[in-house]
Amino acid sequence: MLRALVVLLSLAGLADALYFTLAYYGRVKKARWVPQILCPREGSSCVTVVQTPYARVFGVPNSLLGIVYYLMLIGWAVLGGEWSIVWVRPQSTVAFHWFRWGLVAMSGMTVLLGSYLICALRRKLHVDCPLCYTAHAINAALLVLLVLLAR
Repeated sequence: MLRALVVLLSLAGLADALYFTLAYYGRVKKARWVPQILCPREGSSCVTVVQTPYARVFGVPNSLLGIVYYLMLIGWAVLGGEWSIVWVRPQSTVAFHWFRWGLVAMSGMTVLLGSYLICALRRKLHVDCPLCYTAHAINAALLVLLVLLAR
């Protein structure tokens, strides 16, 4: 049940990350398929947010890193959390243990980065971005689920 929630939340996060990646690369210009409530003001559109330095904290678009992150989580959850079958010898569960906790650590980093980005949105950019907040809430929920699954 928890793995199914990881997949569902990761799919939602992936959709959000794909949208922001398309916006970052100029493929989304006030998309009609995005509800108006998500980008309410002219000056606070999603396209405006991705044009700031905060949209690429590590040099590449944050959303592009998010795509990789969500795909890893989906793969891990769909395979039942048993990637050790695919790329580690069956008797070597140590590597799997470290990978599982590595996902938890990565998830924790996304929550910390998300906290920083929310502060930047509010205090420096003076922008409310519901899609950004949604992505950060998804990441926080994923962290909780991954911790529960890792125990």
